[in-house]
Amino acid sequence: MSVAWVNGEAERGEPMLTETDVRAMVRLLGQVAAVPGGHIMKKRCLMAGLAELIQADRWSWIVARADDRHHNPAVVEFLHDGFAENQLVHYVAWMQDREHVPVEYPALNALRRVARRFTRSWDQLVSRQQWDEPANRHRLAAVGIDHIMYSVHILDEDGLFSGRAWMRNKGRENFTPRQRRIAHIITSEVPWLHQDASLTAKSHEVRPLTPRLRTVLMLLIEGMTVKQIAEALGLSPYTVADYTKLIHKRFGVSSRAELLHHFMCGDGADLVPPPPDADEARPPGR
Repeated sequence: MSVAWVNGEAERGEPMLTETDVRAMVRLLGQVAAVPGGHIMKKRCLMAGLAELIQADRWSWIVARADDRHHNPAVVEFLHDGFAENQLVHYVAWMQDREHVPVEYPALNALRRVARRFTRSWDQLVSRQQWDEPANRHRLAAVGIDHIMYSVHILDEDGLFSGRAWMRNKGRENFTPRQRRIAHIITSEVPWLHQDASLTAKSHEVRPLTPRLRTVLMLLIEGMTVKQIAEALGLSPYTVADYTKLIHKRFGVSSRAELLHHFMCGDGADLVPPPPDADEARPPGR
């Protein structure tokens, strides 16, 4: 990937990831895929590693059924870490309270109806005035946080979804666009982890890469050529070239530059689309 491309992304105001970021992300995905045990252990590994990458103090992961009569979902699976006991009690209570819905939930539900997956921090969902309302500040204080970021993947057409939340303690700064992009890209690369165990039969899983392919992927991200990888692993260049083709196919790219671009930019669903240009939005003839 060229420096010009990086600068071009920065000039457009999009969060810029570095090759160091990409290496850390790929390393985490490899660690998750290699974790023994079922999907629960893998989810915990992913969230612990991701919390470290984006400097979150606590996290939760739910599989839930949305109920359009209420903004609060019906949770069928709940994982979490970083909460004190009393904080966890308050957090669970606010998820289930249908009379005092968190201020960001209506916006989350609106997005859920039009997007298959998205990642948003609170300031992309509500105004500062809404966030600072006394009732919301009381809720945040009970859990000991100031900031929260969500990532959602829709699992079926009947309202089932996989949702993650990352939080930062009181007194800390909000998540940055860069950290939001890292969270979105990583969670987008594990569709097989979003499915609840009971959905395995109906899910369309993307199996994790084999250990050998993960090794080649890591070395490609590190900048090694096919020849260098072949020498390092004791393989023929033709074998490594075949592995590289499989990796490119897996991520829908055709070159190392595109592979880096894939991990650095994702699918753009961590960004709020800009409003339509006034000239483009104006009816013809006006």
